[in-house]
Amino acid sequence: MDQVIFEPKQQQALQTNDVDILLLGGARGGGKSFVLAAKMAMNIEEWIPASEAKQRHLDISSYRSTNSEDGLSEIFYYKYTIDYADYFGVIVRKTEPALMAQTHKECKKIYPILGGKWSNKEWVFPSGANIIYRPCQRPEHLEWFQGMNVHRLGVEELTQFDEDAIQIIEACNRSSHPIIKAKKFFTTNPGNRGHHWVKKKYVDTCRSLPDGDPIYVEKYKLSYQPVRSGKPYTNPKTEESHLFIPSLVFDNRHLSERDDQFVRNLQGKNHILREMWLNGNWDVFAGQFFDMWDEARHVVSELEFFNAANNAELILNKRKFDWKSWRLYMSNDYGYAEKSAWACGFYAVSDETDKIIKFAEIVKPGLTILQQARETKEFIKTKYNLSIDDFELVIADPKSYWQRQDKGGEEFYDFATVYQDEGIHLTKGLNDREHGAMAFLEALRIREDGTPQMQFLDCCVQTIESIPALPADAHNLNDVDTTIFDHPYDEGRYFLMVLKGSPYKENHSSQKKDWRDLLSDFSQKLNPKSWKVA
Repeated sequence: MDQVIFEPKQQQALQTNDVDILLLGGARGGGKSFVLAAKMAMNIEEWIPASEAKQRHLDISSYRSTNSEDGLSEIFYYKYTIDYADYFGVIVRKTEPALMAQTHKECKKIYPILGGKWSNKEWVFPSGANIIYRPCQRPEHLEWFQGMNVHRLGVEELTQFDEDAIQIIEACNRSSHPIIKAKKFFTTNPGNRGHHWVKKKYVDTCRSLPDGDPIYVEKYKLSYQPVRSGKPYTNPKTEESHLFIPSLVFDNRHLSERDDQFVRNLQGKNHILREMWLNGNWDVFAGQFFDMWDEARHVVSELEFFNAANNAELILNKRKFDWKSWRLYMSNDYGYAEKSAWACGFYAVSDETDKIIKFAEIVKPGLTILQQARETKEFIKTKYNLSIDDFELVIADPKSYWQRQDKGGEEFYDFATVYQDEGIHLTKGLNDREHGAMAFLEALRIREDGTPQMQFLDCCVQTIESIPALPADAHNLNDVDTTIFDHPYDEGRYFLMVLKGSPYKENHSSQKKDWRDLLSDFSQKLNPKSWKVA
């Protein structure tokens, strides 16, 4: 293997065998695809000293061996993953052109040296082991993974995928092999639609650490901070362990010392792209819709707001808090499924300071509409000693809550009626997406006094995590991407549109309009400016 040279971070990845998931990346140019290709084939599964092999009368004909030039006191026999006949590995990337143009390019640097032959869109090794590529751009591509048994799964550019898709893909990663354990290898950079979930699941739980002092590179007239991996993290729910190995372009000397233009192109990007692609900064990402988000300014301590010294005092202070100088609102976005949960926000508005505080949230899946209504009342009574009458308006998604549901026969109902039966009268939110996005942007904008109009107490965890993670819609940059979890945002924009606009208040009167009123309403909808009162 003298023809293949690995950088220190790549060597670390190759030598890391004690975790279930390995995440490689952090910035562009770190050599991620190259090391993933190597890791899929060259992971050492067995490592036996020559003395032990002799004692065990081991047939060493199928093993590789070290030699005196490796600096070891004894010869060792070992096997790579591809040395087992029934090994099966899969490398996944978003599109087939990307697989062939980028992943295949890196595999070709290594696999032929190992005896690999490229045939019928798969690599076949002398032992009979296979490594194949799979694109996963469309929903039907996910069907291929169902029922498959994949010993090693490699996913390139993890942040290009939704978490749901990755959960389906990784379900095929299992092994009954006595030697080869099921493992996953991911590569990624900050950014793209999966930035938030990858950061939360893999990066934040295994934060990289500064590795020595900053280094100044004279050629590029810049300083960078070397980083190293933190401790491996074990997920308490799945018991899977993972390690994040951060890598900058400067960790790939083959590129940073030979391709000046690549580094200079990264230097010339805008601030966000430069932070992501050159410095590997996961706290920013390109395409972020609310790019003015600043946790230090937008998030307020719950203890501070309720003037509590500790959590025990906080519970009491919330129940006896004086809301007289605040106007209270509630806002709802309907949901039931796990990834489409019901979201209810609780807001306090000060006329004196023009300040808006989101002081609480409920984000829960799996509740019926009746359970949601009752949960609302129980929540405000138990946590804050408030009743529905203390809120000026309870706002709701204008579509979901007023859509007629069939009760059977000729009977119908809507969600708003269920709430009304529980003593909660709903106000229709305004569902102009672009104007709602602009209202949200304006509320989060940092004003001349250094503060935004709207802030969030730190107990609103789902809101604080999801709002800054929302990307812009690729097809409409004036709106957020609606395919991302956006329910706290949606109920927030309903509230802001009502607060700043003219709400449509639902008429709960049982009085029916006569034909003259109906005709007048219809004519106004047709051409409101053409009708005059005689």
